[in-house]
Amino acid sequence: MRIIRDAVHGHIHVENDALRLLDTPQMQRLRRVAQLGFCSLVYPGANHTRFEHSLGTYHLASVLCSLMGASIPQDELRTFRLAALLHDVGHPPMSHTTERVLCTFDGLIHTNIEHIMRATELEEMLGEVGLSLGEVGRLARGNTELGRLLSSEIDVDRMDYLVRDAHYTGVAYGLVDVQHLLHQLTLKGGKAVLLEGGVHAAESLLVSRFLMYPTVYLHHVSRIAECMLGAGIESLLSSGCAKPSAIRMMDDWELFQLLASSEDELASEMVARIKGRRLYKRAVYVGMDAIECSLELLGRKDRLATQIAQEAGVEKHEVLVDIPPMPEMEEMKTLVECGGELKRLEQVSEVVRVLGAAHAKSWRLGVFCPEEHVERVARAARSILGISQTSQCTLDMEAGHEKNA
Repeated sequence: MRIIRDAVHGHIHVENDALRLLDTPQMQRLRRVAQLGFCSLVYPGANHTRFEHSLGTYHLASVLCSLMGASIPQDELRTFRLAALLHDVGHPPMSHTTERVLCTFDGLIHTNIEHIMRATELEEMLGEVGLSLGEVGRLARGNTELGRLLSSEIDVDRMDYLVRDAHYTGVAYGLVDVQHLLHQLTLKGGKAVLLEGGVHAAESLLVSRFLMYPTVYLHHVSRIAECMLGAGIESLLSSGCAKPSAIRMMDDWELFQLLASSEDELASEMVARIKGRRLYKRAVYVGMDAIECSLELLGRKDRLATQIAQEAGVEKHEVLVDIPPMPEMEEMKTLVECGGELKRLEQVSEVVRVLGAAHAKSWRLGVFCPEEHVERVARAARSILGISQTSQCTLDMEAGHEKNA
């Protein structure tokens, strides 16, 4: 047993088998994979890593195990704790930004641990401690009863990253009563269930998430840098200069070096721009209510970017279109035990219902380009997207034309 000091949770007690897993090259790589990608371009303190988050998730899982006591066999609780430690080991460099591109080439996501980590030191060490990649992967995906406490509507993963991300970005939105939430979580019928006494704590988690998403996770500067990196990686892979499997095992530094030294001009240009913070700017940044084009066109970002570039008279790679998924608060579906029956959290909390409706309004479509092309690209994008001048659209368009993206 060893004690590791953590900036968020204080002293974390790490069992010997967990220490052996931490010392594998695959887990040590997470020390060099940023938790929040490019958020440090906006929040300079946001340099924490997947390694810290993995330790934090392990800690919360350990607390939960101690609360469950003798109701669950100890070997199952041990497996749950170790899976919590390893749940993010499959994340590629720069996390979700890179994963979205890699998935289009190999169909894998970071929780496909049994595929990504096959034939590694981690797989060998898991065998030595009596576990397998398959067991860890199933728990990380929430495919087992205990796995629901690691990956579901309200879980230890989410509890750690919301509090941790708020701490390192410096925003005051991560005030979540994690300890009370853990005391109010249980398992019933193979599902993670919140006891009625935990409703207010769950509301605080949703308020935090509601405020963190537009302010931190979907900040336009981060989105622009992510789109630029994604374009560089896609160009690199399409040209055959790298393989998805090789990129998945890199850290952030190695990925940037690969892009910077590549013979692929777009890849090297994008990473040079990001390093110098010479980012693309917002030509269009609007909500769904301002867009009148077909949903079919919105579902084809590449085609949309090509059309806008052609009409604006610029090179295709100089237009990047970002269409994020419609925001959804999965926590609203959390099951709550009320008076002996199970209800969804949104059914028992007016606060949650209001947050769910408001959350959808934070969605923004972005069209980004070099600063010198903003006016031309904006005109072309407004024409093709059929953008109407709602009051919110006007505010967003004005924001998009500010000098500092």
